Amino acid sequence: MSAPGVLDRMTDAMTHRGPNDRGTYVADGIALGVRRLSIVDVEGGHQPLANEDETVWTVQNGELYNHGEIRHRLEARGHRFRTRSDTEILPHLYEESGPAFPEQLRGMFGIAVWDSQKRRAVLTRDRLGIKPLYYADTGDLLVFGSELKSVLASGLVGTELDYEAIDAFLTLGFVPGPLTPLAAVRKLMPGHSLVVDPSGVRTEAFWSYPEPAPVEMSLDEAGERLLALLEESVELRLMSDVPLGAMLSGGIDSSVIVALMAGQMSEPVKTFSVGFAEAGAKNELDDARLVAEHFGTDHHELELSFGEQTVDLSELVWHMDEPLADLSALGFLALSELTAREVTVALSGQGADELLGGYRKHRAAAIAGEWMRLPRPARAMGRAALRLAPVKAGRASRTLAAADPVERLLAASGRLDPGLRSELVRGGLAEVDGRQAERTIRDRLGGVSDDPLPAALYLDAQLGLVDDMLHYFDRASMAHSLEVRVPFLDHHVVEFCAAIPPRHKVRRLDTKHVLKRAVRGLVPDSIIDKPKIGFFHTVVDGWFRAQTRGAISDYLLGPNPRYAEMLDRSSVERLVRVHSDGTDGRNGHLLLSILMLEVWLSSYLPRSLGSPAAQPERVTVR
Repeated sequence: MSAPGVLDRMTDAMTHRGPNDRGTYVADGIALGVRRLSIVDVEGGHQPLANEDETVWTVQNGELYNHGEIRHRLEARGHRFRTRSDTEILPHLYEESGPAFPEQLRGMFGIAVWDSQKRRAVLTRDRLGIKPLYYADTGDLLVFGSELKSVLASGLVGTELDYEAIDAFLTLGFVPGPLTPLAAVRKLMPGHSLVVDPSGVRTEAFWSYPEPAPVEMSLDEAGERLLALLEESVELRLMSDVPLGAMLSGGIDSSVIVALMAGQMSEPVKTFSVGFAEAGAKNELDDARLVAEHFGTDHHELELSFGEQTVDLSELVWHMDEPLADLSALGFLALSELTAREVTVALSGQGADELLGGYRKHRAAAIAGEWMRLPRPARAMGRAALRLAPVKAGRASRTLAAADPVERLLAASGRLDPGLRSELVRGGLAEVDGRQAERTIRDRLGGVSDDPLPAALYLDAQLGLVDDMLHYFDRASMAHSLEVRVPFLDHHVVEFCAAIPPRHKVRRLDTKHVLKRAVRGLVPDSIIDKPKIGFFHTVVDGWFRAQTRGAISDYLLGPNPRYAEMLDRSSVERLVRVHSDGTDGRNGHLLLSILMLEVWLSSYLPRSLGSPAAQPERVTVR
């Protein structure tokens, strides 16, 4: 089968990412394919796009918010353009800067550039990892795509499992990059490029997540500068030739985005909210409605009941591409479907919690910071007492007793403790040491000092934000051909937040204190002062219990589960039983991880591989 046949299969596997257009380019040493969701220069921006003499070609998934400024600069240097597309700046920018071109980009992107003269390909992923990029190096061929299913659709990549990755997943609830569940496939890390040329294959960092570097500033100064950067970030993200709106949860982060949009748009902002009947008093639809009325938005909402509706976990996992133990993805899928009925682009408040300290574990980290300021003898005595605390004292005591940021994160978020792991693991999982999650966290931490709150935020932004939340944000929205933009994760905002003193982020257990201070008077006080409510988190446990006779029975208690190749079935059955009858509810998140792993193994993998086919002709990059 020819290279175009491979590209057809790979692009067809992710038609949802770009239902408006498909483009391919095949030449000696390269085969590029793209699906396009048309947003800027809808009619003229057909990809792939090239420079004037067609020696450099490029494809892109994402948006470049500063493309106009770069275009003017390139035109002044003699470059000529055929379209208004943001993607067209890329081959010209590459001509000027070579593989360092991503340093000048401001946006979210997965990009591939082919230089026919130097026989060089450059793949690059945006700084925060908002857009995905998978690749497999098979020796004489590099296969890449925006989704794992696209890479597998090539028929050129092996499917041997990566047990280190699966072990990390069972601990964290997501697969941390660069790992994937498959040994042959890797995720390109945020802020990195992969360069393929005659000298070989190498990865290069063009940006690193900023280490905590607090600069002395007052609370008011921090708030004013933060709000100014957010205003600029929102303005950049209003770039669109198609209808645009905002996802409005009813919390402070999305409300701030709607407020800033309302101040910059001439027509009412279109806003979209989803709530869940099972959430009861914690259903945020009333709050979202209040914000919508306050800013005069064109508001759309939907209330769901997962107690009444059947959730197709195989479809959820198909969209997610990897096992992901976060049922917030279900809610975001519903919100994306609602939003996509009216608009093609939506702004969201994602990322503020990881930048400014929005979670309960960040309160715990702030407390740990105060704890560390106690005299050493007092801390030693307290730590010894906490290690002996009863099980019901839970994660709070383990978090305070932790010796460093890695132990602290595992205590706050870890799902598989060593004792339970030794009971559960079998086969290939028993052959790995069970410390991959710890190694990954230590690698991300690097040399950052142990100031608990800054260290926790630094780790969260590189782990859970990228491979859990942004992962399901991208997959759930693109499943409905919807582009979601995240102003809080503009890299200028992120770099400034690293300089804000931690006392301005969590103050006397008040989370995101600096943001609340900055937007007082902009957003209704009731939204600023209410406690944080996690999207769908309040109904997860009830949903899970209700599925004992549904998905759990079908997948975990079925006759031939795939997980039994690596996990002891009788131990899993025991965990299901004691969780369902209320005897021991501590392992609900672990059971959810095992459930999602089973669905991925038994449903996603067979579907992504399809029926056996003849091996396509290999396209060698020389």
